[in-house]
Amino acid sequence: MKNILICLEKMGIGGVETSVINQALEYKRKKIDCVIASKKGVFSEILDNNAIQHENINFPLEKNINIESTKKIIEIIEKYNIEQVIINQLPCILSVLPACIIKNIPYVAYVHNPKGSVQDNEDNAFDWYEKNYPIFKELLPFYYANAQKIISISEYVQEYVKNRYNINSSKMKVIHNSIDLNKYKSSKDVTTKDNFILISRMSPDKLQSVKNGIDIFDVYDSENKKLMIVGDGNKLEEIKNYASEKKSKDKIEFLGQQKDVINLIDKNDIVLGLDRVLLEAIAMKRIAVNIGYDKPKEIIDLSNIEIEADEGFCGENLKSCEPIELASKIKNTNIDLLQNYNFVKEKLNITNNIYLDEPIKPNYECAIFEVFKMFARKEEYIQNEVTNKEEYKHKIVQLEKSLKAKTEEVNNLQNEYNKTFDELKAVYESKRFKVANKIAKIFKK
Repeated sequence: MKNILICLEKMGIGGVETSVINQALEYKRKKIDCVIASKKGVFSEILDNNAIQHENINFPLEKNINIESTKKIIEIIEKYNIEQVIINQLPCILSVLPACIIKNIPYVAYVHNPKGSVQDNEDNAFDWYEKNYPIFKELLPFYYANAQKIISISEYVQEYVKNRYNINSSKMKVIHNSIDLNKYKSSKDVTTKDNFILISRMSPDKLQSVKNGIDIFDVYDSENKKLMIVGDGNKLEEIKNYASEKKSKDKIEFLGQQKDVINLIDKNDIVLGLDRVLLEAIAMKRIAVNIGYDKPKEIIDLSNIEIEADEGFCGENLKSCEPIELASKIKNTNIDLLQNYNFVKEKLNITNNIYLDEPIKPNYECAIFEVFKMFARKEEYIQNEVTNKEEYKHKIVQLEKSLKAKTEEVNNLQNEYNKTFDELKAVYESKRFKVANKIAKIFKK
């Protein structure tokens, strides 16, 4: 394998993005040319600094194929003589899959989902895509069935995808979230337990997690404690307001989005976070604390690190703790950080956790008709939706006209009534009417 294309939505700050950067650097060390196709972001600079090709492309999440993005992917495949494509996120499928089918290029489907996103509840990621973008109901079974390999980050997620889409086990492989230990290196040892750093997206799905981290820090017993909060998102102001109500508010600093998280981790003793952040903390020989999606969890040590590694450090299978209980454990428990590091070195080093299978030339002669029939059916569905909307729009216009006509008719009747009433009132109040009324009363007597 010489030339591969890795596709993801954006080179922003996040777990998938960091994983892709680690992959790209390792491919380069192994003398494999790697091209990244994504929207530009803050991590684009890392690719540029390491002379990794980056093609700026938008992968819009729509109800059907994006022709322009598909054309761009075909151009990239031809330009770099791509032999294999790695697809990291579902929105990329709408553009990349048709390009692979047309050019007869094998592709690898990555499933980065943590365990929590494939549970049978309202947070299920696959249910969300299929509900909001119905094309994925047909497209995902086809996508997985025609992939050369499907790579999941845990055994649990692999089993879920296998059963949901009826996939042959031979097509599946688990590669845990891994890290580049050449890049994540600490310059000093942890000698105190005063300096905290919390790294997270400030988004709805991480909102409670960040609050958990703030709560843990707030009840932590140390005069010299400090907390840096790194990250950005649409819940940032709500989190700042939450922190401002804590007794330790003057010891909390918000740094916003940062590119150099390695240096920031290196400056601190205790890392509060979830998912890949904890892996980075362990690689830097720092105390790693899983703050949980709903409730605070545990400090990562040799008793739970294997469980955490298998579930992508999401904390799903860890015991929940109250903030004050976890704060006390952080202060009073001595964690063997070298043991944690050695586990990562042996099991989760990117050197041994990268997809290297040689591409197998597929035969998409039949598949090409299937995928485009799917898109054609969805196009027809969308057109019908548009037609129905136009019909409803026409009906609304007609009803508005009818209402206007009825309103005018009522106004005319009201005007006629007012005119007649005024005329009768004038007659009733005239001298002639009063005289006639008196004469009528005389005759009646």
